[in-house]
Amino acid sequence: MIKTRILLMIDDATLGGGQMHVFLLAKYLDKSQFEVSIATESQGWLFDTASALNIPLHQLNISNKITWKSFKNVQELLIKNHFDIIHTHGGTAGFWGRLVGKISSKSSKIIHTYHGLHYLNQNSIKSKIFKLIDQLLLLITNQIICVCKADYVSGLAAKVVAPNAYTIIYNGIEIDKFSSNLDQQKARKIFNIEPEKIIFGNVARLHPQKGHKILLQALAKIVNSYTNTHLLIVGDGEIREELIKIAQELGIKNHVSFLGARSDIYEFLSAIDIFVLPSLWEGQPIALLEALAMGKPCIASNVNGIPEIINNGINGYLVNPNDVDNLYELMTSLILDKQKFEQFSVNGKITVSDMFSAQNMADKTAQVYTNLLINN
Repeated sequence: MIKTRILLMIDDATLGGGQMHVFLLAKYLDKSQFEVSIATESQGWLFDTASALNIPLHQLNISNKITWKSFKNVQELLIKNHFDIIHTHGGTAGFWGRLVGKISSKSSKIIHTYHGLHYLNQNSIKSKIFKLIDQLLLLITNQIICVCKADYVSGLAAKVVAPNAYTIIYNGIEIDKFSSNLDQQKARKIFNIEPEKIIFGNVARLHPQKGHKILLQALAKIVNSYTNTHLLIVGDGEIREELIKIAQELGIKNHVSFLGARSDIYEFLSAIDIFVLPSLWEGQPIALLEALAMGKPCIASNVNGIPEIINNGINGYLVNPNDVDNLYELMTSLILDKQKFEQFSVNGKITVSDMFSAQNMADKTAQVYTNLLINN
């Protein structure tokens, strides 16, 4: 049997939702049907993790600026390997993979996955340029995949998604890895947290999009009444120093730990009590799925793809974006309401198990590949 040659292409190899998505696709796509490889930069979590599982890798350096070197790097990769399907992820890879793929690999089918249409949430010249570029690239794209219905709706309105060539495939996680907790006290020792603390947790890039400032302001109100509360934040990014300064100004520096970028998310989730993600906009956050799978009660913003995961008051709370008072009220309520705490824990596990497995994500993506090759 001749296998279908798939290239999964993403420019950045550091740990993030898109990178996790690509890794899990490569891991769970049927090896008897598909020959899958990943093109990404040579240093970072994705490259190292895929290499450890012997997933074929192509070192690829591409710029988010228009450069001849980026064009040639992609062109050489595509001409040398003759992929049946070029599947791009993220804006930079989506630009170079689709453009050069159309020029240099005319027999290849081109698929692009949107992991959140972030530029549609910003009103700037740059965001308008990005939208125009994606509108033009859509003309040479065989299929668009959106990770949530909200992205499809906004993408269709922005004319970067075609109504007759799209698929919605939810993100997936390795549910078995998050089906039970490490002993909480053992986990807390890893992060130097006292056993009696009430721990809120957050996993996200330190970027204005993720709502960390709102989270810190809400925590400042909470610690006035609940002095044994603490917040653990996993992630790194451009506003790290600014957030540390805000915590100091709010008088809560001893109630917040900035842990930086980490890969031990299972241990982290085992250590916390409540997961909070007050983003201003989102695609479909994998960290939220992992927290739900671990049975952690979750509070997340009522934006974009999150309401497709959280059914407010049933398996978690939806918080108004950029609303400190609303976030404070919901965080406080979960400290006090043990019945709701337990309800969210049970129902969150059910939600993820039913809808968000990595195998299901890979199987649905495989069907897109197969249909595209059969019908075109």
